[in-house]
Amino acid sequence: MIYILVVLMLIALSVLLYFTYKPYKNFRGVFKTLTSILFVSIALVGYILNNSNFTYFLLMLLGLIFSLFGDVSLIFEKGESSSMSKAFIYGVLSFSLAHIFFSAGFIYLSSFKLYTIGIACLLSFITLLILKSIKNVNFKGSFAYIVFYAFVISFMFSQSINLYFTGHFNNFYTLWITIGALLFVLSDLILAFNYFYKNCPKFVGVLNLLVYYIAQLLLALSIAYI
Repeated sequence: MIYILVVLMLIALSVLLYFTYKPYKNFRGVFKTLTSILFVSIALVGYILNNSNFTYFLLMLLGLIFSLFGDVSLIFEKGESSSMSKAFIYGVLSFSLAHIFFSAGFIYLSSFKLYTIGIACLLSFITLLILKSIKNVNFKGSFAYIVFYAFVISFMFSQSINLYFTGHFNNFYTLWITIGALLFVLSDLILAFNYFYKNCPKFVGVLNLLVYYIAQLLLALSIAYI
């Protein structure tokens, strides 16, 4: 059953990528919502099949659900005005909550280490430095939100690294989680470029969605194996 859902998600993602590159009516929004619902469904079925770690499942499920809310919010973000819309702010807040739950899930499987805060600060600083160094990038008055979000997602990624090195689970599956977290970070870097760079090419939006949904697929599938 779970592999059927994976195939359906990949099909929905393929259609989404097509309508992102060649928009038609509101099909992009429909397939984006559908693809996000499918990664939540994969998480649910994964727990039904595994049924071994309810706390991890619950934390990851909440993270995926808030990601779904964030995806829906960003459907209504046009990215054309000089100031950032409420839809974008809601999306940032939803994804921030998602990363907090993901982080809690990873900490639950391993333990909290103080050095991960240092890693998160360093990663978020480097990320913001890269974005600020790019010409024609306009944060549209939302830089404070971006700083907060950069730290939250960097903290999530640092917890996934900590899980890989200190967790008591199969390293193959914890590596799976770490790769998913890394892809999430990369997808948000691409998303930032897509939203804040003037006259950004269409293929950047396609690349963002491809990397993002692979990340979510890996995180959702981890529930079936942890």
